[in-house]
Amino acid sequence: MKTKKKNRFFTFIFSCMPGAGEMYMGFMNRGVSMMLLFVLTIVISVWLEQAALMAICIVEWFFSFFYVNHIASLNDEEFVMVKDISIFETVGLQLPGAHEAVNKYSKVIACIMIFLGGCFLWNTFARILSWMLPERFNFISRTMRVIGNYLPSIAIGFGIIYLGLRMLEGKKVEVVSRVQATEDKPYKSYETNETYKAHETHGKVEPKEADVTKEVRDSEKKTGMQEENQEGM
Repeated sequence: MKTKKKNRFFTFIFSCMPGAGEMYMGFMNRGVSMMLLFVLTIVISVWLEQAALMAICIVEWFFSFFYVNHIASLNDEEFVMVKDISIFETVGLQLPGAHEAVNKYSKVIACIMIFLGGCFLWNTFARILSWMLPERFNFISRTMRVIGNYLPSIAIGFGIIYLGLRMLEGKKVEVVSRVQATEDKPYKSYETNETYKAHETHGKVEPKEADVTKEVRDSEKKTGMQEENQEGM
């Protein structure tokens, strides 16, 4: 579909719905992916009963709104250069290591997908049992529904706690490394000061006070012995 700048008023109206403004101007890939992401975020947040995830919808809405109005404000030459790519491809371009991260954590992603699929099947079987079993056995399906509804929230809670503990362990290792570096610092400072003194004295380290006193005494002793020899002669 060919992209084209449209009426600014209707562009503003459609931009209030994530994805609709992009599709109105002909950016179908961008619009469909943006609307799909917005709807999926709402469905997941409702299914998991986690209202905090709705904050992501606010970010997505503002992103789509300002993106559409920004494109509409471009001149004709700049508008033609805008590519119709999905929101997922845009994120991939902004994160060069996305494919490497997916390959690295492929087992974790696979486990999450299996867990979510199992939760969907669990709730589906609970509904089927509520239709098939007699009314006096409906407590089984109700119990299965409660478990299926709260199990994802419990899993997410444990996952957040696990990530927090891992971050604390990393912080602890960092603090220990800094303490060790601080303990080694005096020795490095001494070497640095000696090097600095050698540089200031053109490669010769300044003698210490005890060495200077010893040299003076040896010089006086030599002078005294020479005078005694001259008097004996």
